[in-house]
This record gives sequence, C-alpha cells and structure tokens, in this order.
Amino acid sequence: MKIIFNSAHQRFGGAIQVALSFIQECRKFPENEYHVWIGLGLRKVINKEEYPSNFIFYEFDIGPVNLLRTLKIQKLLRSYENKIQPDVIFATSGPSYYHSIAPQIIGYNLPLYIYKESPYIRDLRGKLKIRYILKRRLHFYFFRRDANAYVVQTEDVQKRVMAALKTKNVFKVSNTASSLYANFKKFDNKLPAKQGNTIRFITITSYYLHKDLEIIPKVIRALENKGITNVEFVITIKKEDYTRYIEDNDKIINVGPVKPTECPSLYNECDFLFLPTLAECFSASYPEAMIMNKPIITTDLGFARSICKDAAVFYEAKNPISAANQIEKLINNKELQTKLISRGHEVLKTFDTPLQRAEKYLEICKKFSK
Repeated sequence: MKIIFNSAHQRFGGAIQVALSFIQECRKFPENEYHVWIGLGLRKVINKEEYPSNFIFYEFDIGPVNLLRTLKIQKLLRSYENKIQPDVIFATSGPSYYHSIAPQIIGYNLPLYIYKESPYIRDLRGKLKIRYILKRRLHFYFFRRDANAYVVQTEDVQKRVMAALKTKNVFKVSNTASSLYANFKKFDNKLPAKQGNTIRFITITSYYLHKDLEIIPKVIRALENKGITNVEFVITIKKEDYTRYIEDNDKIINVGPVKPTECPSLYNECDFLFLPTLAECFSASYPEAMIMNKPIITTDLGFARSICKDAAVFYEAKNPISAANQIEKLINNKELQTKLISRGHEVLKTFDTPLQRAEKYLEICKKFSK
C-alpha cells in the first residue's frame, strides 16, 4: 500500500505519542510506502534519520485551526495528495480538517463530546456552555465529512462514537504504552534530590481544562490538614499555563513539556501516578504507570474504571478531600501498593502491544484502501 500518515494538524497532546509510536512500528512492515505529513507536534520528537527509504517526510506548520484556515488546509494538502496518489490516508487523531480523495481513516479522541455525564460538562455555564455546543457540532461536521472510518481505543468509546456519528465503521484498537517503556533510556534527573521521606506524584499531560489540574493545590492543603506534608506533585505543562491556571505551591514542581523519549525516565523519579482527569477516550498514562510499577490514584469515573479495572484507587471527581483520603490510604498501605502494581501487570496483558496496534491499524487501512 501507499499510505499517507496525516499528522499535519497535530500540535500537542497525547495524540503525538500515539502518532510517534505508530510510525516507529511501521518500520517493521517494509512492504508499504509511507508518506508522513509532519505537523509541529511530531516534528519536535521524531528523528527522520532513523527511518528507511520507504518513508518520505513532509513538514507543515498549520498552526491553530479556524474556519478560514480549514480552506487553506484543504487546498494545501490536496496539492500534496494529488502528487502522491495514495491508496489510503490515516490520521491517529482528528478531526483532520482535510477532505481527501483517497479513503481516510481517522482516530477519535475527543471524550468531552461523548461523555456528557462528565463533571466538567455538568458544570459548564454561559459562554463556555455555548462554545462547547458549537465546537461539538463543528468537529462532528468535519468528522462526518472527512472520515470513511474511525478508530477508537475502548469498547465503550466505540459504542458512543457509533451512536454520536451514526455509523458502524468504528473499529476498536486498544491503546497502550509506547515501546519506549519496555527498556527505557535513563536521562539526567529532571527533579531535585528528594528530601527525607518525600513522596512524589506524577501527572504527565499538557494543560486542558478537563484534566482538572487545578485540584492539585487543594489536594495538597487537604493532605496538610491530615498532617501529611512530605508530598510533591510533578506536572509537565507550559510555564505560561502554570502561571495562568495553577495556584502556585512549593509542593508543585512543573518541569514543563517533556519529550516522549524522556517520559519513562521521569516516571522513574516518582512514586505514584495521580491523574485527576474528568474525561478520556483513553489515557496512555494508565498503562505507562503500570509498566513503570507506579500505583495509580485517579477519578472514580466510568472511563477510568473501564481502563484500570481493579489496578487503581479511585476518588470522587473534583473532590480534593476524597483525593486526599485515597492518597492517605495508599501511601500508608504497602500491601495495597504491591497489589495494585501486580494487578496493573495483569491489565496490561489485555492491551495490544505497540506492534499489534500498528498491525491492526494497517489492516484497517488495507480494508478501506482504494
């Protein structure tokens, strides 16, 4: 097959790691010709020198997408497609804002549009609520216009996307941690040396409102009220986002955005995963923490339980006291920590490996190729 991999529109977020992992695994399928459209996000992390001659790379700087820019995107990408003449186009995350001639398979990764029961959606008011409704309609328009099929990461999301987009062409391919985690490279420490019995909680994410990172200072205060003062929370957001959105606290360490290759090493410097997210189609943080033997504290919401099963402790979403209670319970119970790590290894067996995921993606591409 002659495949275009379209990441021209991707600038940041977890989708970049999925895209990078897929492209890396495609090297094991040399029978195909890969034309890789690289956006700003993937450009920062990919090493083109690592790829053989059946990979051809094209760099784009599309920037933030608006309605006017979608017209420019359409014209620009069509000129490249006309030259390449692919059998199929694949984008791990959408909408791609490109209406192709060849069949296009697009990954669906927008949880807020299908998990309306999320506390984040429930609490929206005024202009934010109106903006959410308009963005949902617009994004769904582009999904329906541009995709011949969709890929998702859990059965629950598959059912919801089928209902929302009114199509049966929705294929489940489970997400997992990148192969970078199997035998990770140790980088220089990003964190200062621990003082005494310090316990560190890691949250690797860009800033999004639905990640609920704003709860972290409140959780720290709730822990302090319990006499627990030996904790630090490590986050990875842009400095300007931290200044704008997060209440400063000396127990929060913001290391800034971290390259995918360096994330396993950062996990290794911490003790637990703390993921306060309010909506996910799938978070790779869960299997990453499981591989890295880090017990998980996360929100008691359906998507989190469907992914983690019994390999995490759960707290009431947006409730810092509930989070502090669960953290206290976990850090004082070594036996529970060991059980969660062991259960995590069992859950990992239910996910596709990065190689299996790539193979399934390519099978779907073959199914729809012209």
